[in-house]
Amino acid sequence: MPNPLLNDVKHVLSQVPIDFGGGCSVRKAYVMGWLIHRFGLKRSLDIGVYRGRSLFPQAVAQKHNGDGVAFGVDPWSAAEADESDHVALREEIKAFVQNTDFEALYQGVVRDIDRLGLSKHTHLLRMTSADAAVKFQAEGTRFGLIHIDGNHDTEPVLRDLRAYLPLLEPGGFLVMDDVSWPSVDPAVKEAAAQTQLLMRRVSSDKTDDYAVFRKPGGPDAAALGLRLRLVAL
Repeated sequence: MPNPLLNDVKHVLSQVPIDFGGGCSVRKAYVMGWLIHRFGLKRSLDIGVYRGRSLFPQAVAQKHNGDGVAFGVDPWSAAEADESDHVALREEIKAFVQNTDFEALYQGVVRDIDRLGLSKHTHLLRMTSADAAVKFQAEGTRFGLIHIDGNHDTEPVLRDLRAYLPLLEPGGFLVMDDVSWPSVDPAVKEAAAQTQLLMRRVSSDKTDDYAVFRKPGGPDAAALGLRLRLVAL
């Protein structure tokens, strides 16, 4: 049976490369898109846009919904991208940050939004997640889905979780990236204590490494968790 949303997600991701700096699998992208589309979420948020592989599928789902918007927050800054808590990857991360043109990445995302026909359903904020949280709070902006994929050091992830969980609507969905990382684990445990874990997926090759939580106030967690696992196959 044809699946227009999945096909559009695949089409968009086929045009955005995966590299050391970040990547979102088709399965994970479709899970987020499916949640947005299935529950009619009008506003979603991507923290840590990089090349757009997790933002663009959200915008595709918003386009399918008709009038929703996917917000993307990223400073595209070497200083903000530097990480040190993951000891095994520390030197590789530092080399990546030093050799990456973040301005070119940002301009590429801007061009891709227009090229992919997603301008009406995407809103970029080039600022730190902390500054964006203050802005959203002041404006009273709330989200049906929030994807946390910014700096993976422990304190930044905890800061993002604590700043953005209050901005998630009741029954809304929180998606956390790289949940197998020791530096991310404290935030995962804190999220699990305040929300309902629907699905955790860590594949052997780590192409999928994420968890989906639901803020209390939505549909039955057990049934939805089972449905999500089927969607992610």
